[in-house]
Amino acid sequence: KHIIIIITMTMTAWPTALAALTIALLSQGGAIAFQISQQSLAVTCASSRCNSPVHRLLAGSDASADKSNDDNDGPIILQPFVPAMDPKYSACGPVGEGDFIISRTGPPTPEEMSNEQILKIVKSECTDLEVNTLVWKCLGYRFNEEEEKWEPTEVFPNWKERFPNPPDFIGMQRVYSKDIDEPSLRSTQALVRSIPTANKQGLKQQLKPLGWKGFTMKGLTPNKTRRAQSANWIIFFREELFGYTVEELRERRRLRLEAEAAAEAKMKEEGKEVDTWKAPIKEVY
Repeated sequence: KHIIIIITMTMTAWPTALAALTIALLSQGGAIAFQISQQSLAVTCASSRCNSPVHRLLAGSDASADKSNDDNDGPIILQPFVPAMDPKYSACGPVGEGDFIISRTGPPTPEEMSNEQILKIVKSECTDLEVNTLVWKCLGYRFNEEEEKWEPTEVFPNWKERFPNPPDFIGMQRVYSKDIDEPSLRSTQALVRSIPTANKQGLKQQLKPLGWKGFTMKGLTPNKTRRAQSANWIIFFREELFGYTVEELRERRRLRLEAEAAAEAKMKEEGKEVDTWKAPIKEVY
């Protein structure tokens, strides 16, 4: 049994309407295929599980949709990604089926966080869900396979207070109206603010030997920007947080602050000018 719904609307309004309609239909266990013309939107809904052929067919466009060449006239504007509008997508969407090494189970592994993996993230050679999944694991979210849901089992305490559930850092729906996208934007901003100034250039430093030259301004999209921000945070986690307990991280921070204060005091004694301004950092732990 199929239901065909035709909606006529302005082009500026259809992304939000599509998202709302899709979420409503998928919450009832359905799957959606859609076509967009300049003035109308056609949605076909049929009963299906999350791993249905329709779901997988649509999911197949996720990893390759943003492989735009920065030498082109401008960025590729991505269309809404329907499978991500399913509330169960983060728990049942496909991960680790291609060349990107990722599993929902367990903590992050060095292999999952390698520079080769990071390069695949910024080159859009993995799905948005796979990027999110790796960041979630680094933050301490753990996947409960029996209940098929993410839980904040080992999440850093400061982060857990604000985000008890894993946020969508990339904006997997690819609908950028404020009412849909703002939670993704805010969570990514919080992730970026947790990186110290000394680690802000980690992405460039780690990927330059692999030949990555970064993005040009004309080639940037929200998707590419957030992938780069997430990749940079994964590098920071790998280099500075991975393998330490919260207590050990806090002790390292105390020692670092003491050393910085001693260095500033010495500069003042020597009559040197001290720059007391520091970029605001809200650490995850």
